[in-house]
Amino acid sequence: MVSVSLTILKITLTIIGVFIAVAIAYPLIYIVAQALIGKPTIIVSSFQQLLSYGITFDNFIKTLQDPEFHTALRNSLIVASITVILAILVIIPSGYAFSRFEFLGKNTLLYYYLIVSQAGGGLGIIAVLAMYIFFLRLTAYGINIIQIWVLPLVYVSGLTPFQTWLIKSYFDQLPKELDEASFIDGADWFTIIFRVVLPASKAAFIIITIFAFMSAWGEFIIANILGLDTLGRYIYSKAVAGQAGMMRPGEFAAAALLYAIPMVILFTLSQKYIGEAYRLGMKG
Repeated sequence: MVSVSLTILKITLTIIGVFIAVAIAYPLIYIVAQALIGKPTIIVSSFQQLLSYGITFDNFIKTLQDPEFHTALRNSLIVASITVILAILVIIPSGYAFSRFEFLGKNTLLYYYLIVSQAGGGLGIIAVLAMYIFFLRLTAYGINIIQIWVLPLVYVSGLTPFQTWLIKSYFDQLPKELDEASFIDGADWFTIIFRVVLPASKAAFIIITIFAFMSAWGEFIIANILGLDTLGRYIYSKAVAGQAGMMRPGEFAAAALLYAIPMVILFTLSQKYIGEAYRLGMKG
């Protein structure tokens, strides 16, 4: 009786698992099919109908030839690259300082970082609105700083609380004798952090790089509010054009897939480091 019940339970869980997998995969399959079909439509009633349209790469070619796509791609690459560099320069020294030094307000600031990182959704929206109003005020006084270089500064400020916790937890596991020996040999703090501790902290370096790039590449809300042309905003403009009856669904799907490719590759290659990051976060 028990074995029969377990068998029924396994079958039920398998059916549920298959249903969830199909539900998750369906949007991806649909958008890939939409990008490859040779007819501009968003409605496909059967697989046979899909095959009758034919397979083509014209949607990808048209997207890659679009000057607006080139501009958005260049801006996104610039923003993501600067965000990674700033994140490394800011977060690694910050995590090292919290790990190695004792100073007034250390615990209070760490708890503040924890609150901000865990309640980032609501606080993030408030911060975006406050930032937008601040930029509008500056523009009203003739100071226009709503430029593409502003985005990395905003993104790094949002990344700092959570990643500082992660990197501090990682540095806590490194022996202090490593940097103490370098200090005795006459190394300054910059040399100790970036030439001694960082090479011994490959995982920490990769974690910061991954999260900084993914955050900058995949962000849309702030870039759209500020009216800055990134890939996320470019794809959104395609969707808005669709509401006006001007969108070509195939080109929209092709642009979305091109936008997702770097994220998929990066996530696939770095799964173990992302897991390490969350393990450190839970431990911290």
